[in-house]
Amino acid sequence: MTILNTQTLYTFDNGLRLLVDPMPGLKTFALSALIYGGARFETEQQSGWAHLLEHMVFKGAGGRNARELAEAIEHKGGTINASTGYEHTRFEVRGLNSLLPLALEIVTDLMFRPALDADELGREKKVVEQEILEAYDTPDDHVFDLLQSAMFTGQSLGRPILGSKQSLKPVEPTALRAFAETLYAPHQIVVCVSGGISAEEVYAVLKPRVDSVAPHTGFGVPAALRFTANKAVQHRRIEQANITLAFNGIGRMEPDIIPLRLFSEILGGGMASRLFQEAREARGLAYSIDSFTTPYRDGGIFGVYAGCAATDVDPLIELIQQVIVDLSSSPSTTELERAKAQFMTSLFLNHEGAASRSGTFASQLSTFGKVFTLDEVAADIDRVNRDDLARVGAVITSQKTCASALLGPKSMGAGAALIAA
Repeated sequence: MTILNTQTLYTFDNGLRLLVDPMPGLKTFALSALIYGGARFETEQQSGWAHLLEHMVFKGAGGRNARELAEAIEHKGGTINASTGYEHTRFEVRGLNSLLPLALEIVTDLMFRPALDADELGREKKVVEQEILEAYDTPDDHVFDLLQSAMFTGQSLGRPILGSKQSLKPVEPTALRAFAETLYAPHQIVVCVSGGISAEEVYAVLKPRVDSVAPHTGFGVPAALRFTANKAVQHRRIEQANITLAFNGIGRMEPDIIPLRLFSEILGGGMASRLFQEAREARGLAYSIDSFTTPYRDGGIFGVYAGCAATDVDPLIELIQQVIVDLSSSPSTTELERAKAQFMTSLFLNHEGAASRSGTFASQLSTFGKVFTLDEVAADIDRVNRDDLARVGAVITSQKTCASALLGPKSMGAGAALIAA
């Protein structure tokens, strides 16, 4: 089965897919329009255009200006938001069921009927420039931009999603419109609506909004990622050192992604994790420390972030690497049970909320071409054993070097021990 038995899937002539996910009894809905397209699809000259475009569509679309777009949703008690990532752009609306027709109208206008006015574009470039400066002024954010560059040097994945002042300066409406028509190609879009709605009413409202949109070629498949184990160091006049380490990981579509997420949960997923207990509680080497996985369609990363005193950089890095090695060689049954319980709880809680359902199902349908049942995902989690943890751990520890980014005062350690055992 491609979708859940309570859901209905429509595919329009131009390729856009609509998934309707009724939740009887709810007085509200959540809409997620997910576009398979983001910063990863940009050329070097287009760096930051996907994010700038996401800003610009809210400046005017479908005959409404920026104020009218905001007021139309908020006047009826709803909320609207958008985000740009490396592989996806997302538009989201939440509100009472009576808002749904207007929400569908506005979201399709944002994607397919933006004004892209020249004066508004000039003003919005300045807004994004401030956003770039804000990210730079936030060390625990900017260190991840440095890490991204170290992991994917010379690739679109290695450039900041926000772009740069230089890459945004030459953007003009005609070029941005051509970029929009390619990025927001209908066949790359999944719209999912969850809540107290019916398939028939959603389809009836969306059909005329979508049928008028011609098929677009789109960007196709982005260039395959190449993990580059480089090191970035930036000194600032700040007190705390920010450490990020990253290893070549596992892609979103690989079966070992769930064991890796469980491995990450045990390593640095909470207060009971090994890194928190060893680095913070036992040794006092870090105030904040956690691990993370970032999967893409054709690969991924596994990493650790920590904030610490400048003098503790080197001993903390050595400890992080040793804890990873120890976990890979001796994962415990108790730790695995805890990680599974955390994963299961998150899974079932998310399944009960319209917003999380619409986002999750849109992502699954876009990536895998299907929607997974709770039983399927729960079974995948439940079948993971200690051998699986050891196997994904070996993928990490077998790498002789890792990518890294260090941001902090000149007195911080150099991180010379960035070698996996």
